[in-house]
Amino acid sequence: MRYLRALARSLFAWATSASGRAILAVMVSTAAGLPAPPNSARHVFRDRIRQTLPVVTRAVARGELPEGTDPAEMIKTLVAPIYFRVLITGERVDDETADAAARLALAGARAGLFTEHGRAP
Repeated sequence: MRYLRALARSLFAWATSASGRAILAVMVSTAAGLPAPPNSARHVFRDRIRQTLPVVTRAVARGELPEGTDPAEMIKTLVAPIYFRVLITGERVDDETADAAARLALAGARAGLFTEHGRAP
């Protein structure tokens, strides 16, 4: 849990920093009206997710999460509430928001929602 919380807090810090907000603003404005985000946006987000996958993979190996947990799906669930608030609603984002996102992702993973068996058909 502490690693997820650290990841979420790190994302929150980046997304609310001057450079993070500028990068997100450019990505969102560039993607507005397009059927899919531009390749540069997809690349940045894919790379950020890829860098965090080992945290989930190690938790599965330690038996803290169910076997077959999809690390990318868990990380996407972790970051979604933070990006939603920063990009869509403009709500305040703080450590509590990051911690709640980590708890949400962890609860979903422990319930098996990010395994092949736990996904909706």
